[in-house]
Amino acid sequence: MTPPSLLELKNVFVERGGRFALSGLTLSINSGEHVAILGPNGSGKSTLIKTITRECYPLLSPETSLKILGADSWNIFDLRHHLGVVSNDLMTQCTRDIKGRELVLSGFFGSIGIWPNHHVLPEMETAAAQAMARLEVTHLADRWLDELSSGEARRLLIARALIHNPHTLLLDEPTTSLDLPSLREVRQQLRNLAQSGVGLLLVTHHLDDIIPEIDRVILLKNGAVFLDGPKTQVLTSQSLSTTFGVPVEVVEREGFFHAW
Repeated sequence: MTPPSLLELKNVFVERGGRFALSGLTLSINSGEHVAILGPNGSGKSTLIKTITRECYPLLSPETSLKILGADSWNIFDLRHHLGVVSNDLMTQCTRDIKGRELVLSGFFGSIGIWPNHHVLPEMETAAAQAMARLEVTHLADRWLDELSSGEARRLLIARALIHNPHTLLLDEPTTSLDLPSLREVRQQLRNLAQSGVGLLLVTHHLDDIIPEIDRVILLKNGAVFLDGPKTQVLTSQSLSTTFGVPVEVVEREGFFHAW
């Protein structure tokens, strides 16, 4: 029997601010795939993420469905073993006095930081330590978040998403606000994860974020899929010029694509 798709969206419409942010969106992504979803601001990327995480809901229609691993609804604590989420919304919440270890452990509780009602078990401590070692951020365990660079905080958030060993990571603009050294660190960590067997679902408007291990690209435009296919066929000057509405020249170098 063929396993169900990780994500299966059919004819999804989501209205935000009086307009359709997603307009008949249809796509399917398998567990373990390395996929990038690329598009300009306003193309529906953020709404797609919020729809997957149930912060936004599609308009009801007999022709509309949104399934994760074949199911219409999930207990969020069960789903974390299949899909880990690293979003910019989480990044903006890392503002109070939290240490690196606490941020990673908080992934067990769906919070940001550890609160008095949380009971941290020894096995949680072990899992957090392993996730931090995997992202090479063990040295940040006792550092306050407001002392860290954006790149260090981003790697801790990725470690937070990995504590349940999910099959796939959903990454929302993972390199936003990072300087050049931090960009390289985060992208290398993502390459390491992809090579270790973790599926990546990367949502971005930066072409440079598409690491060599990602082999499928989906272009979004006006809330719907404009183009979907192998990376080398999708990332062309013509397709990106049409998607972004400006002339774009694309060059590939050592598996990375660049545009200007």
